Amino acid sequence: MAVSKRIRTGVGMVPDMPPITLSDGKLTDQQSAYITDAIRTIIRGYNGGISFGDGSNSSLSGNIDGHTKEMFFPDANTDVEIPHGLARVPIGIIVLDVNVDGAVVRGSQRGDWNTSRLFLRCSQAGTTALLIVV
Repeated sequence: MAVSKRIRTGVGMVPDMPPITLSDGKLTDQQSAYITDAIRTIIRGYNGGISFGDGSNSSLSGNIDGHTKEMFFPDANTDVEIPHGLARVPIGIIVLDVNVDGAVVRGSQRGDWNTSRLFLRCSQAGTTALLIVV
């Protein structure tokens, strides 16, 4: 099983804020305005702005604590071991797209899911699926 690490692309994520240095134990007007603007950016980002990221393989899934994966299922209804980078046991998957009409991707062997892998299967052979492990 290949190791899978989440890649931070920054797409769909609230940017980090640099540290604020106090002057005489107080905020300057400029620092206060900066903090206010940063908080407003967070509010705008979450009010209708929750994102699944850019969909690139192994990327962080935007604001969602997930891992974007593009997986190929060569055989129908056969378990495929999927490495993920969550560092926790996943709760499930969100299927974003499949390239075969009627293909269904679902979890399998849930008791064997752990902090580095899970098992999925697909109803149609030869399917490539874009999914988010959550």
